[in-house]
Amino acid sequence: MEALLAQILVGLASPDGERRVQAARELEALLSARLDEGETEWTPVIDALLPSMVAGLGDPEKGVQVHCANCLEFLAYQSGAVVPALRAALKPPDGRQAWTAAFVLARLGLWSDEVGEALSAAMGAPDRDTRWAAAGFALGLGRAHPECVAMVRRTLRAPVPNARKMAAYCLGAMGEYADVAADLADRLADPDRDVRRAAVLALNRLPHVDAAIRQAVARLRQDPDEFVRRAADAVAARWGV
Repeated sequence: MEALLAQILVGLASPDGERRVQAARELEALLSARLDEGETEWTPVIDALLPSMVAGLGDPEKGVQVHCANCLEFLAYQSGAVVPALRAALKPPDGRQAWTAAFVLARLGLWSDEVGEALSAAMGAPDRDTRWAAAGFALGLGRAHPECVAMVRRTLRAPVPNARKMAAYCLGAMGEYADVAADLADRLADPDRDVRRAAVLALNRLPHVDAAIRQAVARLRQDPDEFVRRAADAVAARWGV
């Protein structure tokens, strides 16, 4: 096993992206095979590869990120060294490594202010998949952690339009268990058209929206953006406004 781990370690450090993806894939397959064989001693893997797996969370190749995240999630149940390493990777919160580390911790059901900061930053990421993943993990954590709902409310006022947009969509889903209508109504006047549209669509998901907010949505039938107008008209018509 030591020789195979050494080979994987070399692969993860390769300058070639495809080779790094292959090595990360081989590592996940190795862990799966060892588990099927009844392996109970994971210390050699942790000792040999933990820093490389954590570094892989920030790899430019998504495949490396995904395989390393899967490995770390599994190993977190086998070793007390994994979660502290993931928490250490949350700083600074505005990079790929922090975002993927936060995703793994969220999959483990672990909330902290640092996880929230990383998820908030990830909602404004350039990559669409990253943004939606961050919103999805925040939605899951918010059910048990009101602090996560508060974090998404703050993100709704972030300077990055993509972050505000994703926060709006996330709050629309959080409306199943949180009172967020007033927060979303504040974004109906957002300077970014995509945020205004997201706020309209998010309000449409809520179980209850009061009359004043419904009227505010209806007034967006006069919005300068065609897609905002269409969304507002459809939602207001559904409400009978």
